[in-house]
Formats: sequence, C-alpha cells, structure tokens
Amino acid sequence: MSGAPREMPGFGCVARKRMDKTVQSAESFNAQHLESRRQNMKRPLLLRMLPSRWRHSLYYRYYRARHGEWLPLFEKAPLALAPELSMCGLIPGCGVSGPIAFLGCYEPTLSTRLAQLSKEGGLLVDVGANMGYFSLLWVVGSPTARAIAFEASPRNISMMESNIERNGLKDRIMLVPKAVGKASGFIDFDLGPVHETGWGGIASPQSARTISVPLVRLDQELLRKNIDVLKIDVEGADTWVLYGCEQLLKEKRIGMIFFEQNRHRMQELGIQHGEAQQFLRDLDYNCQPFEGNEGEWIAFPNAR
Repeated sequence: MSGAPREMPGFGCVARKRMDKTVQSAESFNAQHLESRRQNMKRPLLLRMLPSRWRHSLYYRYYRARHGEWLPLFEKAPLALAPELSMCGLIPGCGVSGPIAFLGCYEPTLSTRLAQLSKEGGLLVDVGANMGYFSLLWVVGSPTARAIAFEASPRNISMMESNIERNGLKDRIMLVPKAVGKASGFIDFDLGPVHETGWGGIASPQSARTISVPLVRLDQELLRKNIDVLKIDVEGADTWVLYGCEQLLKEKRIGMIFFEQNRHRMQELGIQHGEAQQFLRDLDYNCQPFEGNEGEWIAFPNAR
C-alpha cells in the first residue's frame, strides 16, 4: 500500500522523548558555554601584547567597529594604569567606553600625565567628568589624592556614581551634578546622541535632547580652595569654565590646567579660538599646546 511508512507501536513516542532530552541537553550546554565565555572573555591578544602606541592604533583601525563581537568587555573593564580599579556598565558604540573596554585607557597621553601627577596627592577638579575615568585614575595614585568631579548629564552622573561606589571610593571622590561655566543659574544642555556619553554639552542651538541643568562658577563653588590640577573637557565651553575661575586664577590657587579647544562647538557657542589662551596669559599663566596637539592645552603659573 502507498502512503507514509508506519511507525512501530510505541517507537515514535520514545524517539521523540529522547530527541527532546537531547535538544534540551544541547541547549543547556550551549547556554553554559556562552555564559562561561562571557564571564571569562579577555581583551584581544594583540591588544594585550603590543606596545601602547600600537595597541591604540590597532583598536581604532580594527576593533572600534566591532564592539558587538566583544560585548562582555563592556560589563567590567580593569584600568590599564590602575588594575585594581574597574569600570562597569560601559556602552558599546561609545567613543569613551570603547577604548576603556578594549584597552583599559582613554586619552593615553593625558592619562599617563595625570597618573604621574597623582602620586604627589592633592586635589583634582574634574570638569566634564563623564563616567568618572580620570577621577578614578587620580585618587588611586596616592592615599592623599582627592577629586571633585562636575558632570551635568543625568545618565553620566548615574554611571559615575555606580563606578565610584563599586570601587569603594565614595570618601575620595565628590560628585557635583552641575554644569560649570562663566555664570551661575541654569543653562540649556544637549544630552548628545544616545550611544555617546562624551558628546553632550551646553546647547546652541537647542535640540529634542536639550534639558535645563544647574550652572555654577568655580570661583563660587570652590571659594579659596587650592586646586592642584584642573581638568576641563566640556565640548567647546572650556573657555567659559576658565572665565568662571578668574578669582582662583588671579590668586594662583590652580597649579596646573588641562583643557581642550573643540573649534566646531566653540563656533556654535560664539567663542573665538585663542580666547582661553589669551585670558590665561593675561593672568600670568604659561599656556601651550599639550604634547604639540593644538586641540589640547596645558597651563600653569609663570615662575616668579
């Protein structure tokens, strides 16, 4: 007779049960394997072996576009210059999170200089602290090192709070959830793209992701406080932060300043290139490109 072949009585049911158990076992093994791989994933071998300069070049050339293949690295990333510390909850696709996840380091030249300076202890004021990378790096350098970090983005504030607490540094880092500028009050702040933590800043013009945040002058917020290092990275408004430090600068209460000059964002805010440098020089600070980079600057009081 034609038609489908008949199964032996009871054989089909037993076979199906055995097949179901086999599939379940395979799925369980695969899930355990994936979880083990997730927990034990290490940074790419070449990024662990090559000299620092080559590691960073390789990351930007090859791995920056492949975050999705290395997601476990973003869950907990030890810092290269402070292996006892780690940053958690990093964001795939983010220009700040990526280098920290893959390399344990962001802006290596500045990181190295700050790590060296931190060994002498003292106070870092971190304006535009993002997720807290530089503040964490600073305070681990010496038992006497402290940081006051200013950050206006609500998401970054939450992430930084988490990283401070996870590393047991709540007594060493004070997080101030405010923007810093040349005046006090409130100001429009653009949160930037969803996948980026470092592109937000004082808004001009406004966008759908613009919010109002509190704004302070460092002259008022840190009245008569001695600052060993002031690090500024606020997407074009660094000049305004310096204007808000005028009294501290006049009294030479700031020992060293690292700041950036984002010309595109400066133009949007109506800030002229060279304003910050001239302002500092008028207050008797030596001001020069940091490591020859015209986008990054260092300043310190002239010797007397």
